[in-house]
Amino acid sequence: MEFFKISCFNVPSPLLMFPVQEENKVCLFSLTNKREYELKVDLEKIQNWRFVGSSHGWLVILNEKADPILLNIFSGICHQLPGKETFPHIDSMHEVENEVFEIHYKSWNYSVTHSSETLRQLSVVKAVLSSDPSCDANCTVIVMYYVLGTSKLAFCRLGDRRWTGFGGEIQSYYDVVCKDNMLYALGGGPSIEVWDFHESTPTRKIVIQAPCPQELKEAHQIYPSDLYSSQWYLVFSSCEMFLVVRYIGEFVRYDGEVVYEGDTLTNYFIFPYRTIKFHVYKLDFDQKIWLPVESLDDRALFVGGNHSVSLSVKEHPGCKANSIYFTDDYWDRMNEHDSYGGHDMGIFKLGDGRIEQLSDYDLQKFELPPFWIVPN
Repeated sequence: MEFFKISCFNVPSPLLMFPVQEENKVCLFSLTNKREYELKVDLEKIQNWRFVGSSHGWLVILNEKADPILLNIFSGICHQLPGKETFPHIDSMHEVENEVFEIHYKSWNYSVTHSSETLRQLSVVKAVLSSDPSCDANCTVIVMYYVLGTSKLAFCRLGDRRWTGFGGEIQSYYDVVCKDNMLYALGGGPSIEVWDFHESTPTRKIVIQAPCPQELKEAHQIYPSDLYSSQWYLVFSSCEMFLVVRYIGEFVRYDGEVVYEGDTLTNYFIFPYRTIKFHVYKLDFDQKIWLPVESLDDRALFVGGNHSVSLSVKEHPGCKANSIYFTDDYWDRMNEHDSYGGHDMGIFKLGDGRIEQLSDYDLQKFELPPFWIVPN
């Protein structure tokens, strides 16, 4: 099954995938050579899709009926993943009319009805791969999915008919990342569950309970929840594990000041949500503590809806050292307005705390939010 692919295979990564609405096309922008490459796809045909993961150069997509698909845009190879009705929290599901589904959840004693659009927004939070399916027939797809306001984990291997849930202890997961067939799942605290995927059934090896760093505790006072939200990411950089905390102002003026929602009634020069700051911590595996990171040296981090990665700027010219490249993954607010959503992207300079815009689109609605793609 072939959906779309790029016409040129020699595309240097990392790549920013973004739609160009006025030209009805999807492009890849290479940070290495600053060139755009057009994907062979009709944008109108895929506007009802939702990208929920980018890992090892592959995309995990929810199609127009909210069923998961694994797609390689370079080769056009596509794998149909187990359907949405097989997620662990769903007892049964059937289509009552075109793209409208009646769902009975295992934890409820009654059924609800959702459209495909609602299911795309409420089902999968993020998806990553344990390895590259092009090289590993035992590749595993791991998803974070919503259950009653919390994020749980499930997995499948290529060819499986159902999603299998994890028996983890963490109440709600914030991020997942894979390295050497091991899964690291981030929870509150912050805490980390480590799962071994070398066998047919994943086994939990350890739970790392590191005390919350003082700087992160103090940040709750500096960035109060009535003005800010936050996103947490896990990133492996060489053999080190980073915790990246992203602070997003819910309503932000053009001068950068975060304001209350009520101020939008009297001030027209206000953005919707926008990223304001990042903090980075490094896990000391021996002492089980998080240490503040002042510099990433020659590394650049890439976060958003993608499998979080760290790259050396020496190996990827065009990337800026000691920087965090980010795209919009604020799913709760991305579709609340017709004029914005998917817009929150840029480059955060860890040295001086400045944010540099990634594109000329200062505030725009992206029907398909931009995604980082980093092929192996």
